Amino acid sequence: MAKRIEKQPREETKKQAGYRRKDQEANRRLMFGLLAVGVVLLLIILAGVIQELVLKPRQPVATVNGQRISLQDYQKQVRFNWFQTAQQGEPVSDPQGAALQVLDQMIDIQLLREQAAQRGITVTEEEITGRIEEVFGFYRETPTPWPTSTPDPNATATPVPEGTVAPTSTPAPTATPYTEEAFLEQYKTYTEQLKTGSGMTETDWRLLVESDLLQSKLYDDVTKDVPTTGEQVHARHILIAIRTPAPEPVATAVPDPAATATPTPAPRTDAEALQLAQEIRQRLAAGEDFAALATQFSDDTGSAADGGDLGWFARDEGLVKEFEDAAFALQPGETSEPVLTQFGYHIIRVEERETDRELNFYTVYQNKQAAFDQWLADLRSAATVERNWSLDKLPPTPLPY
Repeated sequence: MAKRIEKQPREETKKQAGYRRKDQEANRRLMFGLLAVGVVLLLIILAGVIQELVLKPRQPVATVNGQRISLQDYQKQVRFNWFQTAQQGEPVSDPQGAALQVLDQMIDIQLLREQAAQRGITVTEEEITGRIEEVFGFYRETPTPWPTSTPDPNATATPVPEGTVAPTSTPAPTATPYTEEAFLEQYKTYTEQLKTGSGMTETDWRLLVESDLLQSKLYDDVTKDVPTTGEQVHARHILIAIRTPAPEPVATAVPDPAATATPTPAPRTDAEALQLAQEIRQRLAAGEDFAALATQFSDDTGSAADGGDLGWFARDEGLVKEFEDAAFALQPGETSEPVLTQFGYHIIRVEERETDRELNFYTVYQNKQAAFDQWLADLRSAATVERNWSLDKLPPTPLPY
């Protein structure tokens, strides 16, 4: 058998070597190019992730006296607002308007926190826990009956803005005891719903409760010097109403023959009302009894049966200015001439007057609220606030809770 002759490799020519080197260089450049493109794409993706998950949430939606309100905190608060609305069984009809209101509230909270720090006002963890227990109707110091209705942590009942104290109902004495274990179970359920519905953690919610307590303490501090006493008069009056055009009788859907019809008041012009008021004033001057004439003639159905008695009242308690000015211009025992207001002509008699009488609760509350509101308005005016709000700052559409 013939011996096989092995083929010897041909020696690479210079031309072939040049082509090979060019191919290798092209492949190397292609790989470097692809690698560079991959790195660029990776950097773009990474930058987008960092922007969305790190940088964007930290961007300020507003700056208050140099303190930033981050987008992350703002969106969490907006979702909480939507969550509260849904929990109360109401639709989120105006997400944008609600979101803008949330920003205003967060700006106010920042201003109030600054003021609390300046005044040395603080809130302890024990106070926060106590307020939360109060919201859920659980009281440690006394046996707590089980609430007759589900506590509403979102309800408000404090006199300061944005409070979160829920009113609790009074159960029957034999109600099942509301134990600490039951409270903790309800609280756990609520915080889980809160996390799912708004993304807000228990720590976040405790911060909201802390803000509410700081507001309450600031309210007390700001309004501590609001007077609780003031000048007051005890007065009676007779109202002679002007009735033009003539009042129309009110028809009932089904006439009741057994019912006594209320007579329709006769029309009365301004001149006629003034003439009657002057005649009554003359009868009073002649010595007739004020209470008797008030019962007979006064068109004020709220006081006529009591002889026109209005009780004690102070200035700025809701009386029309003309009436108030006339009443406080009189001394005890004096009777005014007819005083014209939007209701008609009044004859006023002051029975008593005191310069430092205890004001009623509602008047004191109104005065304190007005003082606090003005103080807060002044804070806003003096603050340096930069808003960076825009539609893209809104979180996604509210979830169906």
